[in-house]
Amino acid sequence: MTFPHRIVAILAPAAVSTVALAQLSGPPTDAEILALMKTHCVMCHAAEPSHPAFAKAPAGVLLETIPQVAANAGRIMTQVVATRAMPLGNETGLTDAERDRIAAWIEGRSR
Repeated sequence: MTFPHRIVAILAPAAVSTVALAQLSGPPTDAEILALMKTHCVMCHAAEPSHPAFAKAPAGVLLETIPQVAANAGRIMTQVVATRAMPLGNETGLTDAERDRIAAWIEGRSR
């Protein structure tokens, strides 16, 4: 007996944070980047980290303000965008779209 086969595809959008979705129409803003840092980085990279594994920010890298983020842009581009080593084990679930927004912000500042 032959059964007709029907293929159904369900397309779902990639996981993108509310912050990233709100800002995708234009260049990343400082506020967007600070929100991403707060969500994904500051638990470790703060003057007083809230992550239980750290008493102080790893490598002395602080990411609580735009000047701190800008001063560490090269490290962020390497660790977050290129090698995807951060956040460690992607513990906070940083998405590809969010990584792209961080990269775009860094690249936009160098122009």
